[in-house]
Amino acid sequence: MASPLPSVGTPTFDLESHTSNYTPPLLPLRLLHIAAHCPPLSHQALTLALEVIKLGKDVSLYHRATDLASLLGHADLAVKDTDWLARREDANRRELTRLEGELKGYKNNLIRESIRMGQEDLGLHLSATGGQAAAVTKEDELEATATPSMQGLVVAYTTMSRVRDYCSTPSHIAGLTLRLQQIALQQAVTAQQTGLSASPHWQNVLATSNRLKSVGVKEEEQVLLTPLAAAGAGLAHLCTSDYISAAKSFLSVPFSLATQPAVQGVNFIASTASANDIAIYGALTSLATLSREELQTKVLDSPFRAFLELEPHVRKAISLYLNAKYSACMALLSRYYADWSLDLYLGAGLSQGHSHVDRLFARIREKSITAYFSSFSSVSLSSLASTFPPTGLAPSTSREGVEKVMETEILSLISSGALNARLDAVNGTVVAPSKDARVEAHAEAGKLAEEVERGLRLRLHRVNCLISNLEIVGAGAPGGKGGKEAWGLGY
Repeated sequence: MASPLPSVGTPTFDLESHTSNYTPPLLPLRLLHIAAHCPPLSHQALTLALEVIKLGKDVSLYHRATDLASLLGHADLAVKDTDWLARREDANRRELTRLEGELKGYKNNLIRESIRMGQEDLGLHLSATGGQAAAVTKEDELEATATPSMQGLVVAYTTMSRVRDYCSTPSHIAGLTLRLQQIALQQAVTAQQTGLSASPHWQNVLATSNRLKSVGVKEEEQVLLTPLAAAGAGLAHLCTSDYISAAKSFLSVPFSLATQPAVQGVNFIASTASANDIAIYGALTSLATLSREELQTKVLDSPFRAFLELEPHVRKAISLYLNAKYSACMALLSRYYADWSLDLYLGAGLSQGHSHVDRLFARIREKSITAYFSSFSSVSLSSLASTFPPTGLAPSTSREGVEKVMETEILSLISSGALNARLDAVNGTVVAPSKDARVEAHAEAGKLAEEVERGLRLRLHRVNCLISNLEIVGAGAPGGKGGKEAWGLGY
């Protein structure tokens, strides 16, 4: 059965080995994303997702998975395990009652540390179970959304936030901030997959990531938090389409993240984004936003190159771009389009037909066409179409049809100001604006004359002051004495 959702082709990775790099709570969400958008792997991904979900406590996520199976036509996976549901709901309810009872007792006894731990345990339970309908209080109903999973996560975030009132050390605050970052990530990804607005939740991810940079812990502890802060901020910027800030954040992630252990019980590499993911996110956002010089200095000649060694193909794509081999660069990137479209963050928005991969590819393609054209005074549409084949066309599309699509794309680039050129539709060429060498020479000569005149006037002014026995005190000179630099001569 064909998928009713937008889909991509078969990826290059093996599903089981790929997902073995990740752990809950985001692992089942990754599998659901793959199942929804990759028909060849749909059944396998849903099977793995249901196995992982049944090892956890989230009943609402189990319902989402079986509903998706029904939508995709996998009848064998759409049948709900009512026995497991009854046992799990009962166990969740009893655990919730126990934790709330213990927390109430701690508050009655006014034991600050016990209250903190009890509040934290309750928040962790709610995030693991996706929340409970009974846990939604009148105070939380204003923030709750219509879907049960999002409603429960909102309650979990609010509950965990209350731990702040009972933190007594910087280490406590660091642990709380990390847990809030993880819950906000769950909220954001769940909102994306259920068609809700994820922007407020990504703002929470960004806020918690920024707080991790200065929570007041010792230097040896801060060294472990800084990579998590940079990576979390990069994900937030990426998923809100701020690709320039995302590139800066990912490029600032130290390579120590790849090998560092879990921090405060949070294993960011396994649960959120691996070192290979950071390499891909940083490379794609850099290719889409940075200049040629910045790609060389800030990516290939920087500490971030250690990440690129984990993903040689993205490093090669950057090298091809720097060597002006734009066609080969785009062809190499396109080979991994399906892989990246099935990524939890890069593939966000695929259901609406405009994922971050599509947007980044469009920007890289735009930069490549502009850079390619800058070397010529005119280029034919057929040459552009052969170097940058339009995407999404059937193999049987005629040459005239390809050139027509290319013409539309070039017109769009010219209209947006990205390409400084004009289109000769009659001859089928793109022509660079003519430059008058004589006018440019006159302008350069005029600029040079102004600089010479300014220098001569300053020299004359200094001579007149010396003749009049005036001493000029330059603020920029050491000891308050005037110097050539203070006069702006620079000689």
